[in-house]
Amino acid sequence: MNFCVKCDNLYYLKLKDDLQNNLIYYCRHCGNETNEFDDKNVCILNTQIKRMDEKYTHVVNEYTKFDPTLPHIKTIKCPNQTCKGSTSQSDIIYLRYDDVNIKYVYMCTHCDTTWKTNDQ
Repeated sequence: MNFCVKCDNLYYLKLKDDLQNNLIYYCRHCGNETNEFDDKNVCILNTQIKRMDEKYTHVVNEYTKFDPTLPHIKTIKCPNQTCKGSTSQSDIIYLRYDDVNIKYVYMCTHCDTTWKTNDQ
């Protein structure tokens, strides 16, 4: 952060009118302008995109099956052989946990078994 040498208010950045690619500092209070940049203020924007790990544990917990807003599907069978949903009417909740690769996590509402798209 740089401050005006005349009134000690904060300097702001803008493009100089005559040149398109020339940045200058200006003061909104007194109108003072300067184009003196030091080495610590060279970076204007630093965008860092962190790819999320393919974890879904932050989405699914023991109360997930009680959420009435989540979509249910009846055509997928539970992979747990001892579950009553694998023999009778199944009720599976599904959530998308990876928007880029379109991967889903499934949860059986009968036995709380959780599995991902490629686990079957």
